[in-house]
Amino acid sequence: MAIYSRYSRNSNQTTQSAPSPMNFSDDEIDLMQVFGVLWFQKWKIIAIAVLITVLGAGYAITSTPIYQANGMVEFTNSKNQVLGDLSDIVGGIQKTPADSEVDMIKSRRVLGKTVRDLNLHIGIMPEISHWVKLKQFISRTESPNINMMQPEVVVAQFRLPEYLYDKSFKLRVLSPTTFSLLTPTKQNYTGSVGVPLKIGQDGELIVEKIVAEPNQEFDLTHYSGLTSIENINKNLNVAPKSKNSPMIGLTLNGTNPTLIQTILNQIMQNYAAENRNKDIQAASNGLRFIDEELPRLKNVLQEAENALNAYRAQSGSVDVPQEAKGVLESLNKIEMQLVDLRTEQAVLNEVYTREHPSQKALRDKIQILNESKAKLNNQITKMPSMQQDIIRLTRNVEINQGIYVQLLSKQQELNILKASSEGNVRIIDSAATPPKPIKPKKLIIVLLAGVIGLLFGSGFYLIKSFINQGIHDEDEIEALGLDVIVSIPISHSQQKRDSALKRFSKKKYVRSNSMLVLKDPTDIAVEALRALRTNLFFSSMSAVNKVIMISGATPEVGKSFVAANLAVLMAQAGKKVLLIDGDMRKGYMHHLLSMPSSEGFAEILASSDTQYTHNIWKTNLAGLHFVSGGNTPKNPSELLLNKKIEKFLVWADAHYDYVVLDTPPILAVTDAAVMGQYAGIRLLVSRFGRTSLRELDACVSRFEAGNVRINGVILNGVERSAKNYYSYDAYNEKYGKYGVHQKSQRIS
Repeated sequence: MAIYSRYSRNSNQTTQSAPSPMNFSDDEIDLMQVFGVLWFQKWKIIAIAVLITVLGAGYAITSTPIYQANGMVEFTNSKNQVLGDLSDIVGGIQKTPADSEVDMIKSRRVLGKTVRDLNLHIGIMPEISHWVKLKQFISRTESPNINMMQPEVVVAQFRLPEYLYDKSFKLRVLSPTTFSLLTPTKQNYTGSVGVPLKIGQDGELIVEKIVAEPNQEFDLTHYSGLTSIENINKNLNVAPKSKNSPMIGLTLNGTNPTLIQTILNQIMQNYAAENRNKDIQAASNGLRFIDEELPRLKNVLQEAENALNAYRAQSGSVDVPQEAKGVLESLNKIEMQLVDLRTEQAVLNEVYTREHPSQKALRDKIQILNESKAKLNNQITKMPSMQQDIIRLTRNVEINQGIYVQLLSKQQELNILKASSEGNVRIIDSAATPPKPIKPKKLIIVLLAGVIGLLFGSGFYLIKSFINQGIHDEDEIEALGLDVIVSIPISHSQQKRDSALKRFSKKKYVRSNSMLVLKDPTDIAVEALRALRTNLFFSSMSAVNKVIMISGATPEVGKSFVAANLAVLMAQAGKKVLLIDGDMRKGYMHHLLSMPSSEGFAEILASSDTQYTHNIWKTNLAGLHFVSGGNTPKNPSELLLNKKIEKFLVWADAHYDYVVLDTPPILAVTDAAVMGQYAGIRLLVSRFGRTSLRELDACVSRFEAGNVRINGVILNGVERSAKNYYSYDAYNEKYGKYGVHQKSQRIS
């Protein structure tokens, strides 16, 4: 096809721009591009997903399993008949029974006793690496019936001063009967099983048993009381089975299934015992009050009986009037009620403060009864004097006698309650630990890791595609109105040689020093260059001359690679070719051809001599001559403004079949715009995935400013991508070998 560009612009025409791959600035994201990126990167995404899944599986395998012990108790909110209506008074102002019992189970009173009963203030954990856990898992997988014994050290006593509470000690097993202990202050002690080990002035450790290999380490900690309780509380869950249900469920999580079962059983037993002790304590308080009152009441009753008998002996037999009997009976009832309330008050004094609502309610009842008692006494004062005396004496005897009998009865009842109280809590289900841990959920973790891996891999490559704004397809270039002459696939063999050169070079910045067309003539990139050569052979027939300018937007797009290899291919086709390194600042083509860099293009432009042959080098390849960039001049741009370049290129066009002119990057300096004015064919090299459409558009603008029109674009370094996934395979063909060796020789 012809390489003359369709690209045109004027002041009244807006340049069409193609969207960059996966550009966030677009109003919509092309779903086909998204699917294309995911499909193209599918194996890498799958590899990432597999890697993260393996990591998730490793975590699931090596994570310490967490077990859960469970149990259930029943709480019945029954009244205490012995203590009268005390539970009614208290129950009216308390929380619901279930809530109160949950709080009681999780209280420091119950959990603290559990800690003391089981020595839970001593914490000792073996240090097991993830690698050891993995080996144990593999062993269990290969032999499921084998029980893997965990290392264990049993501590009978661990006493420390308070300032060492909650600090970690390191216990290392030396033998089945000896161990060493490293304190937080880096002091080292050595001890034996069953022998008390003195730690400082106030500390002592007694190890009861060791079941572990030598050098196995343990973390040993003496927790404070509050810390021990908190360690249980954060793993303990207590809740009613349903609303208003008397059943309360308990669960406890931990790494040791046997230990958590023991702890939960102890918690339930201590809770039930605390509930029983509450009734026993109430009975004890009532008994103490009665025991204090009975001797006094007995004396009062004796005195009242003596006084009544003496009055009757003195005054004769006097009966209580009928109207006074009703008053006397009412007084007796009030006194009995007051005795009951004072007994209840004695119990409440041990439980609540004076300002508690239960205490206030009881005092209000006592006050009402005392007011009623005062009214009855006032009625008695209005009776005749003799009747008042007999009523008063009889009342004293009957009331004290009734109180005394009532207290004796209550004393017996409270003694029975104290001896036989079972409380109102019953353990329904003792603690049990299922053999299967509740976490980690290994299957869920592995599946979740796989999903996260897929999402991470997909997101990574989508974001990478969003960020990469380089050209990925010929259509993007053609949308600017430019022809793509050829797409050159990336050469992996060239990449390997360049990478090896960088590894063995001491220089920080290293460029290629080999010609691909000579090193690997069957490479697919070389075949693409052959297609370019053929295209140029036909297209140059209608060009004003056969000077081919090759430029690029920025360094490292491969313009020198294209120019040098193209010149060699033309020479191999039997053409006489002159290759010119037009970069007088940083030209390096002489490295590719192993030629001297002096006496080159800069010297031709600076000299008035029209004999150019002494600045032209002949290579060993027939038909290929070379002009280096020469010694860097002070004013490269000014040298290009004289007519010497035109004369030289006219001379070259007359003496050679083709002249290949490699120029500096157009966006760096304007040299290429000047040189392009004398070239019959002007080509731009863009780098796949690196050169952006903006840079390419800016290149064309620079050339147009110098009245130079670009004839076509070479897309270099094409890799397989989501956009060219299928078309890329068309380049994958191998051709025959071409072998040549170079040797520099000056033209005579």
